[in-house]
Order: sequence, then C-alpha cells, then structure tokens
Amino acid sequence: MRKKSKTKIFIIIFLIIAVLYPLIEMLVRVEWSDFSKLVTSHNFIESLTNSLFVTTIATIISIAIAYVLAFTLNRTNIKHRAVLKVLLTLPMLIPSISHGLGLINLFGVNGIISKALSFNIIGSIGIIMGSIIYSFPVAFLMLDDGFNYIDNSMYDAAKTLGLNKWQTFKKVTLCYLKKPIISATFAVFTMIFTDYGVPLAVGGKFLTLPVFLYKEVIGLLDFSRGTIIGLFLLVPAFISFLFDNFTKDHTNTSNNKGYIIPKNKLRDILLTTFTYLVLIFIVVLIGSFVYYAFINNYTLDRSFSLTHFEYVFDNEIGTYIFNSLIISIMVAIVGTIVAYFAAYTTARVKGKTARIVHILTILSLAVPGIVLGLSYSIGFKNSFIYNTFIILILVNIVHFIATPYLMAYNALQKVNQNFEAVAESCSIPKFKLIKDVIVPCTKKTIREMIAYFFVNSMITISAIAFLFNVGTMPLSLLINNYEGTMMLGEAAIVSLIILTFNIIVKGIVYMINRKEFMRSEENGAN
Repeated sequence: MRKKSKTKIFIIIFLIIAVLYPLIEMLVRVEWSDFSKLVTSHNFIESLTNSLFVTTIATIISIAIAYVLAFTLNRTNIKHRAVLKVLLTLPMLIPSISHGLGLINLFGVNGIISKALSFNIIGSIGIIMGSIIYSFPVAFLMLDDGFNYIDNSMYDAAKTLGLNKWQTFKKVTLCYLKKPIISATFAVFTMIFTDYGVPLAVGGKFLTLPVFLYKEVIGLLDFSRGTIIGLFLLVPAFISFLFDNFTKDHTNTSNNKGYIIPKNKLRDILLTTFTYLVLIFIVVLIGSFVYYAFINNYTLDRSFSLTHFEYVFDNEIGTYIFNSLIISIMVAIVGTIVAYFAAYTTARVKGKTARIVHILTILSLAVPGIVLGLSYSIGFKNSFIYNTFIILILVNIVHFIATPYLMAYNALQKVNQNFEAVAESCSIPKFKLIKDVIVPCTKKTIREMIAYFFVNSMITISAIAFLFNVGTMPLSLLINNYEGTMMLGEAAIVSLIILTFNIIVKGIVYMINRKEFMRSEENGAN
C-alpha cells in the first residue's frame, strides 16, 4: 500500500475514534423517554428562551462593533493599525469566564464602578456585555480579513458610474463582505449560545442552556438529560457548519491594487475615537484583575495587600500551571502534526478519501466544546485514557483542530503543485520532500497553528469541564472554583497568569515572523 494511502487511513481512523465514536456513544446512551419530559419542563423552556434572547442581542451588537472596527482599520487613516489589531484581540487570550469576572470587578454588587453609581449588571445585561467582549474579536478578525479580498478596482467603476456612497456600499462593499458577515454572525451566535463561562460568572439567577446542562451533569450526574440539552446546543453550530462548507465564496482572491483612502477628517476622528473607547474598555477590564489581585478585600478593605498571591501560591499553583503547560504544549505539538498531515492529504494528495478526511476534520466546528466534553465523558468512561492527561489532550486537539487545519489547507494549496511530480520523477522520498521543501514553504502557518492550539488549550473550560480529576486539573478550571466561592482576587491572579503565558507565546511567534519578514526584505533589496 502506498504511504500516502496509509497516511489517509491513519488520519481517518484517528478522526473516527476521536470525533465520531464519542458522539455516537453519547447518542446511543440517551434515555429518549426523558426527552418529552425535559423539553416541556419550566427550567428547560426558561433557559432556552433566555439563551436565545441574550445570544441574539449580543450577536447583533458584537457584529456591529466588529464591522466598525474592521472598517476603521481598513478604510480610514487611523495610525498604528498593526498594534491596534493585536490589542483588540486581547480578549481572545483569556477564558470566557474571565470576561464575566472582569465585569463583576467593574459592575458587580461591589464593583469598582457600580459601587459609585449604585447599580450592578448581574443577570441578562451582564451576560450580554460579557458575551460581546468574548466574541467580537473573532468577528473582527473575520471581517478584517474579508476587506483584504475586496476587488478595489470596483470602487473606481462605481465612481465612474456615478454611484453615491450608500449605493457603492451596497453594490461593492456589502457584495464582497456578504459571506464573511454571515459567517461571522453564525460563528458569534454559536460561540455565545454554547458558552457557559460568562453566564456562570455574571448570570446570577438568569439561567441559560449551557449552564442548565452544566448543572444537570455536574450537579445531578444526569448524563442522559445533559445529552438531550447538548443536542439543542448542536443546532446553531451545525447550521453554521453547513453554511460555511456548502456555500460558494465569490470574493476576489487575485491580487489587486491597494485601496486609496479618501480624506475625511470627521470620519477619521469619530471612528478613531470609537476604536480607542473599545480599547480603553478592554484595558480597564483586564486592569481590574490587577486591581483585585493587589487589594486586601474587595468588600471591606481595599488597601494594598499581597494576601491573594500568598493564598494562590501556597495552594500548589505550580501544579496547575504545570498541568496546563503540559496539556497546551502537547496539544500544540500533536495537534499541529495531525492537522498539518490531514491538510496535506486533502490539499496535495487528494483522491477519493480526501473529501472524507476534510469533512471529518472540520466536523468539530459543529460540536460545541461543552457537548464534545460530555461525549468524551460518556464515550471513554472506564477506558485507559479516562482521568488522564491523554483524554484532556485528545479532546482539546479535536475541539480546536478545524481552524489550524484550514490554515494549513489554504497555505498548502498555494505551494507549487508540481513539487510532488518532480520528487517522484527524481525518486525523492515523500517524507524528505515534505521536510525539506513543503514545511519550509509553510513555516509561518505552522507557527500560527502551534500558537492557536496552545492559546486555546490554555483558556478552554467547556471541553474539559467533565474530564479532569485532582491530579490533572488545569489552570483555567481554577478560575471556575475561585469565582464560585467569590474569591475574586485569586481568580484575577489566575486569569493574569494565563494571559501572561498566552502573550508570551503570541509575542514569540510575532517576533519570529517579523524577524523573518525583515530578513526577506533585506534579501529582496540586495
């Protein structure tokens, strides 16, 4: 059997075991007699209604903010675009529950701001605010990328035809950004609808579907009811999956001339002000962690103190850091290898099984983390990997593999498609071709894949909430414990530790990429 066939078969077997098997096991063990009773219960109807309400509002606002920010960075004369783009994505480097925690610090019952103004945001308002902060960076990146594929010559054509600004927006900008906007909307809706970190932190008595599932499984150990709830969480994700993979993208992929930004001082001032207001809010939110970490007691004594640090470091924080680093590093290494070879078999080797590999790999996009974690808890219970680091590493790889896979897939398609034919004619082994030619051509993408796996494994909570034990508990779940007992100072410290590690990793990747870019510029000049 040819090596490329062996690679495909290995990847297919891996994906069937890691993706399909636990989902099938979860469905098989459902007691369907509970279905009618559950979906007609007061708690279920209330949580579903609440989830749809906050998700819809938060999605609309999140997409609007993301579009304005993407427009500002691409269609105005704002300065420091690269730095602003990095800073606006800082919320992606901490767990979703940390956003809720930050809002408690600022607007909770005893928050820094709410205490002065006598109000708090616990409940639906808090969930909406936290969900917006948690989700808008994802939509922003998708829309920012969408602006790069607009055929800018169309603006000249619109001007020649005498179209006004509104007509140009509808006929040109909106035409090219239609799919990115719809994709971003589905992605954000799914993120918010399936997240339980923010509602758990600031929801109070406002029950949402993911929190309902969490309480049913963790609190009552009712996996059957939890699975039924999980099926409802699959719906928006599955619709998003179908849309992204079975609709054509009509955006322009060819190189075109750069967009000439017309001068407009009022536009630049208003949009720059808006961008910096969003950025200030992000900085204040993260800054609240620092404040709470260094005060004695947020309700009684707000004097400077290192009490929270002493408590955290006296309670084996090093063990949790070690666990998180082991999980994240292994996910980054193994996940990148699996995603890269899966992408290679679909982008370079092709064949009858390539489509199967492609669908199985991106299938995880349709499975929310909390549902995936539940399926692993049911599917692999009593197996040798249960309650070990292996299951935590495996679930994180599956949870996050789709995006790195697509990154590698797109990069590999751009590499000269004749390399394999030349290598075969020269009797060069496939592995040597990949190692010496293909990998060097895509090393920037590989670094981004590694960073993506690492960062997301550090911040995830939903996918691993049902799978850890005392010896394997990662750092992110410690936030859950501290927040639940209102130890906000300790939770703030853990959030800052996670943020620090993620900034370091992203910073290393950025510096390597920048150094490589500068070197290529120098070589080009010579």
